[in-house]
Amino acid sequence: MKLPIINTLCVAFLLLALHMSALAQDKQPITNTLTLKQAQEYAIKNSAGSKNSVLDMEIAKKKIWETTAIGLPQIGAQANYQHLFKVPELSLGGSTYLATELPAGTPITSDDINNQNVYMGFTPGAPIALGVKNNTTLDITISQLIFSGSYIVGLQASKVYYQFTEYGKKRTEIEIKEFVANIYANALLVESNRDVMQKSLENSKKTLSDMKQMLEQGLVENTDVDQIEFITLTLQNGVSSLNRDLDYSILNLKFILGMPFTDNLILTDKLSDIAESIKLETLLSTPFKIENNLDYQMMLNAEEISVLQLKLEKSTYLPNIAAVYRHTEMMNEPEFNFNPKDVVQVAMTIPIFSSGMRNVKVQQRQMELQKVVNNKENLTNSLQLGYVNALNKLTQAYETYQNDQKNIELTKRIYEKTLIKFDEGIATSRQITDDLNQYLTAQRSLYVSIFGLFTAKNTLDKLNNNL
Repeated sequence: MKLPIINTLCVAFLLLALHMSALAQDKQPITNTLTLKQAQEYAIKNSAGSKNSVLDMEIAKKKIWETTAIGLPQIGAQANYQHLFKVPELSLGGSTYLATELPAGTPITSDDINNQNVYMGFTPGAPIALGVKNNTTLDITISQLIFSGSYIVGLQASKVYYQFTEYGKKRTEIEIKEFVANIYANALLVESNRDVMQKSLENSKKTLSDMKQMLEQGLVENTDVDQIEFITLTLQNGVSSLNRDLDYSILNLKFILGMPFTDNLILTDKLSDIAESIKLETLLSTPFKIENNLDYQMMLNAEEISVLQLKLEKSTYLPNIAAVYRHTEMMNEPEFNFNPKDVVQVAMTIPIFSSGMRNVKVQQRQMELQKVVNNKENLTNSLQLGYVNALNKLTQAYETYQNDQKNIELTKRIYEKTLIKFDEGIATSRQITDDLNQYLTAQRSLYVSIFGLFTAKNTLDKLNNNL
């Protein structure tokens, strides 16, 4: 009787294991293989800064509608409940009558009136209530702005503000591209140095193995073997250190890209390919068009905003005109109600005298506009100077790169020849150490010069808004 229960439990555990396995497969890390361009596109799509710039654009769109809606009809309703502890009343008079204590049917004479045997009486009329004890009032108001100088300027400013956020989005994308390019190239720099050192480590291990065999045969001394072993351990430590640096560079790049840290990232571009793609003659022959520079475009936008601020202050001299329609309904209407149900009114606000306040505000905006114009001129000169400096740095970086290419070829040949001489017993282990260090230094210098050439190109491209 227990067998069916055991079988049921086994099936349940098996289904649970399959479910957990499926979940584990769903959570397996994704492997992203990215070129530099793909990495830049990934960052623009997924980085926090890029997402926020898109939200800024949407906020600007909503701001335009918010400003536009100010000049459109506005409808509002208001409900009020009122309780009067004492309702005010109005009496409109009454009736008079003659009263006497004389027997009925007795003629009344003037003497009776003089003797006050007959007197006049007054009966007041019923009072009229001027309200109701409990009442609920509903007011519906429709307003329409007819003319406002500040509203007209506000519409223009909202469109300029949208353009400002659009420039901000472009600037964010350019900065992200430049940052990704530099981090990507830095990771390739570390990876290239690691690969060179790893290859040197493999050669050093082979040399050490050969040296130990030669030591057993008495062809070399212990000092020579110790020297090669020292080189091997140094290279091994260097490879381990560069592996850690590469892991951190990849992690840093994931952070910039907005990529989950659990995903795998493989960089497909090579540092040498990036260097070969840089055409110095093309870059130097491309003219600098300052109107394409994003900083200059944003400065023009700032100037436009300053002009609108001046117009806004000047608009305070103009009147504001608005129309209002109001309809009122009462749940319990009193007998006498002098409040009309429907009212239409047009209001005009005319500024007359402000003791010079408006005038000094206009003067302030004029001076602020002049400051923006001065900053624009200064930015123009600064960008021209920056362009010349960027060209000089690019040229210098390219010359350094070419010289380092020659140096790496020379030091590599020297090191390989020294290894051959050492095998033939002509060179010493000390020479191998010196030539290896010289070769590694040249290799590192080459990669650093490639990185410098790449960053110099990015600086120039950023000035031309060409990233």
